[in-house]
Amino acid sequence: MNGVKTGLVRRVMAPPPGLDPAALDRHASAAVRGGAFVFVSGLSATDPATGAAIRGTTASETRRILENLRLILEAAGSSMERVVKVNVILASMLEAPNMNEVYARCFPEPPPARTVCGARLPDGAKVMIECIALGSDDGR
Repeated sequence: MNGVKTGLVRRVMAPPPGLDPAALDRHASAAVRGGAFVFVSGLSATDPATGAAIRGTTASETRRILENLRLILEAAGSSMERVVKVNVILASMLEAPNMNEVYARCFPEPPPARTVCGARLPDGAKVMIECIALGSDDGR
């Protein structure tokens, strides 16, 4: 999964150790490095060791997603501090305050740019989060 596409400035990042690839969408890369940026696919709450879906409150799903996001970013040579844009999709916009409470603890001030919208999510998920982050300065 880790490699360079010939003729493209794009590198697929391997999932971090301890994160079961089954926890990720098999039709998308967990993260792709494109130029100076790391693009992380939309994540729903999954157990990083088993790949099993975790369904709970909006707050608990948000917490699990952000922890998995941290693992993926670190494996790609980035971090939560380097996130510049986040897209959050909620099954119910009424749950935005519950998501915000957890989200605010995970990003430094000033927080990254963000869009929050509501949509029907697959498999009973309440939250899905994707992001764009600056990659490491050494191009990892």
